[in-house]
Amino acid sequence: MLNRQIRWILAIVAIGFIASVASYELILSNACPVRQLDIAGDIKKYDQTKDPLLCDALNSEISKFNDACKTSVEELDCG
Repeated sequence: MLNRQIRWILAIVAIGFIASVASYELILSNACPVRQLDIAGDIKKYDQTKDPLLCDALNSEISKFNDACKTSVEELDCG
């Protein structure tokens, strides 16, 4: 009986730990420096492909980023 209770307690603790880590990562992924690095990677990808659809999507993302993080990242010229 005690062995079964210990397993349930460990399972609940493990699930709680995983939920805590997942929520922390989700909050951290919305931090401005992390988003800026993501945009920089997308700009590098755009420079390699020159895909106009990617450019439009990236400009939209940059605009949202500038509004949310009070920055002035320059939007791309999609030509």
